[in-house]
Amino acid sequence: MEYVENLVIGAGPAGLRAAQLLAESGREVLVLEKNEEVGPKTCGGGLSRKAVRELRQLGLPDGLGLELVAQASFQDEGVIPLDPEHAVIRTISRRKLGAFQAGLARAAGAEIRTGVAAGRFDLEARTVEAGGRRIRYRNLIGADGTRSAVRRALGIASPRSFFAGEYNIPALRLEHLSVAYDSEVLGSGYFWIFPHEDYTCIGAGGHKGLVPPAVVRPYLHRRMETLGVDPGATEYEGATIEIDFPGFDFPNGVYLVGDAAGMPSGLTAEGIYAALITGEEVARSIVEPGYPRPKTAAWLRIKRVHDLVGRVWLRRFPREVSFALLPRLCRWRWSKRWLSAFFLEG
Repeated sequence: MEYVENLVIGAGPAGLRAAQLLAESGREVLVLEKNEEVGPKTCGGGLSRKAVRELRQLGLPDGLGLELVAQASFQDEGVIPLDPEHAVIRTISRRKLGAFQAGLARAAGAEIRTGVAAGRFDLEARTVEAGGRRIRYRNLIGADGTRSAVRRALGIASPRSFFAGEYNIPALRLEHLSVAYDSEVLGSGYFWIFPHEDYTCIGAGGHKGLVPPAVVRPYLHRRMETLGVDPGATEYEGATIEIDFPGFDFPNGVYLVGDAAGMPSGLTAEGIYAALITGEEVARSIVEPGYPRPKTAAWLRIKRVHDLVGRVWLRRFPREVSFALLPRLCRWRWSKRWLSAFFLEG
């Protein structure tokens, strides 16, 4: 039986940040990633200013990705540019982000094994089966996304209330990064266009209680036809998103972080910033017991408000009223600034 002090399941932003911090603190770390390659997943790849700030402190090159100011439209009332400071989005593919973070984790001393799925958890014995062998650990960090095997092993429900579908169309470079709220079809969800350096992500998503996942793909085809975009042979990708937060700390040295902990916003479904800070601060609390996790506490306060607004928008009347008021508010500089900060930064 193999033994490792800290076992991280999942090599996404949360797992890699946790692994990097633990390794930098002189702790033994093994990361298991079920996919053969670190990084790629269904994701628009848009980073808020807060996420970019976290990554820049880790050495993210300024020239990596595109930096664009988001535009928004509500009920087809026309496109409105958002605040040029708070609505700046950096688009970086998950492949490039994963490679950057994996490089940092390995340089710090963490071991990353790809193509190794974890299963048959015995949480009381602190063992897991992976790659045909049993691994015993002292601490287990579940950073394995919305379909978290660690979360299932803990017996925690995972309704995965949001569904998102997208096309990542190579060699297509649209000019503007934009989101569009279409209450009639997407309910409280939205349609997006995220230009990247060598492709454009076009997608849509919403709460499954209002938007059956089967609706998303034909909706995207109608939108792309209007734009004059042909996806060609581009593969359609779909994924669920978990927003239910059960906590971070569990018995027998088990922790959840990032999407596995339901950290994405219940309003925008954005989760990379939350993944980075929860991975970092849960790992730090392992190194420094009692560490207060200040960035995580601040994000949870924002998330509670986002989740509340998201639940209110599940009802048609308040959603329609909001979508009628928002374009008017976005025409005033002070309210546009506040709304951009609320939606994109919290």
